[in-house]
Amino acid sequence: MWRPERPFRPRAAFVAFAFAVVAALGACGGEDTAGAEAPAEALPRNTWTWIDVPGTACGDGSQTGIAVNRGDGDEVLLFLDGGGACWDALTCFTLGLAKPGPFGSAEFAARAADVPGTVLDRAAPGNPFARYTLVFVPYCTGDVHAGDEIQGYPGAPRRWHHKGRVNVARAIDWLDANLGAPPKVVVSGASAGGFGALITFDAVRRRWPQARGYLVDDSGPPLVRDDLSPAVRAAWFVSWRLDEVLLPLCGTACLEDLSAVFPVLSGKYPQDRLSLLSSTRDSVIRSFVLLEPARFEDALLRLTTAVIAPLPNARTFLVPGSSHTLLGAPASFTAGGVRLDEWLRQQVEDDPAWSSVGP
Repeated sequence: MWRPERPFRPRAAFVAFAFAVVAALGACGGEDTAGAEAPAEALPRNTWTWIDVPGTACGDGSQTGIAVNRGDGDEVLLFLDGGGACWDALTCFTLGLAKPGPFGSAEFAARAADVPGTVLDRAAPGNPFARYTLVFVPYCTGDVHAGDEIQGYPGAPRRWHHKGRVNVARAIDWLDANLGAPPKVVVSGASAGGFGALITFDAVRRRWPQARGYLVDDSGPPLVRDDLSPAVRAAWFVSWRLDEVLLPLCGTACLEDLSAVFPVLSGKYPQDRLSLLSSTRDSVIRSFVLLEPARFEDALLRLTTAVIAPLPNARTFLVPGSSHTLLGAPASFTAGGVRLDEWLRQQVEDDPAWSSVGP
């Protein structure tokens, strides 16, 4: 998630309908215990355990799962990994803008080097999630964790399983059955996982309605209306079946304006706290939406000032520059004189000092 794995840049013939994106590695370090389904009582505390979850699928159709690091507290941090997106034969196969899998215990173990200093590092000084049960949801479906469709794209060598939404649902099923309902749940993710956290937040909250809910969307800004290409937005709805998620949540408003998700969630869960983290000229997301740096900054500020700022329970953390994702080094980013790890603590501990900071 945090260390760019490989950059994708727009090509001249692709500008009208595609985006460039960095497939970033997800942090999931710690001791990796590979295995099949593991009952909660068998999970060691403060170490990572890989769990194969039946009913899940990567883009290539192979089964995936989740990694769980059981904490000393009952709170849960559900983290959705990032790494690109695709919606047709060109983006999925020719350009390879998303990884199709596999993602199992071996792939999870390879991520161990990425955890130090991240929100998944219990030992990181100031980490507000140090006592939480940490849940890592891998990303291998190319659909920002929001799809439920198997696509046979014309000209593609095989079908692509966009099953990210199903994978998140199966993860929640496992957690509910094995750990029970948490008193507090933080739904988070970075890049594609940030978009995924925003879109799947409602499903998590409906499963655990008595919990206190918190959304931390890192670098997944749902830009206002046509700041996101209408053609790309429409392709997402068709290829990933986003309509099945967003129409019940916000009606037809989200068909033309993905930013409508923020006020809908704010109104539906008024006691929850919602946040968006971003740099003002994110080098990956601005390529994703095909905007020059200054235009992307204008679009981001339009989202934060016109859509998010009026909401009583939503805040933004913005830093200048082109950094992509912040949760990989929360102690390294400061806005308005507040370090990000402290700002996140304010959010999840319901501190009245929590406020929007940055440009």
